[in-house]
Amino acid sequence: MKDLFIVAEVLRAHGRRGDVVLRPLTDNLETLTGAARVYLGMEASKPVNVQNIRLHKGNPLLKLEGIDDMNGAIALKGIAICLPREELTPLKEDEYFLHDLVGLNLLDHLGNEVGPVEKIMETGGPPILTGPGPDGKEFMVPFAPGTIDEVDLEKGTIRLIDLPGLIGE
Repeated sequence: MKDLFIVAEVLRAHGRRGDVVLRPLTDNLETLTGAARVYLGMEASKPVNVQNIRLHKGNPLLKLEGIDDMNGAIALKGIAICLPREELTPLKEDEYFLHDLVGLNLLDHLGNEVGPVEKIMETGGPPILTGPGPDGKEFMVPFAPGTIDEVDLEKGTIRLIDLPGLIGE
């Protein structure tokens, strides 16, 4: 099985011909619009061919091979649209896939371990890194330039800037 990443979610059917409206879960719509095949869910073993993907009133509309009517499209509601890592749009310097941050150790500005990032909350603003802190309380740190000094994927760490009160000080 391939290492799959969620890039969108099916919101609803659109029209009678099997199109679905997507909610993108990527900042780069080219990742979606350039896809020739997608996987339906994280556990999918085979991809489904994309017949068409286009923007309609700012929302991506997806037409998949084998989904030819409204009933087929309705059945896809809530399904995750996934792509393998090698088909994701390459990132620029200092950009990261959020799923790559889970499991990294959060360090304070002095290099002391705060705790592992266990999940990422998306709130409409910057993503929030969460996990157990050294005092047993959950930390919640915005993943934003004003709070993050350095991300080192090779070392598995995220270092915070010196910001009093950021981590229960």
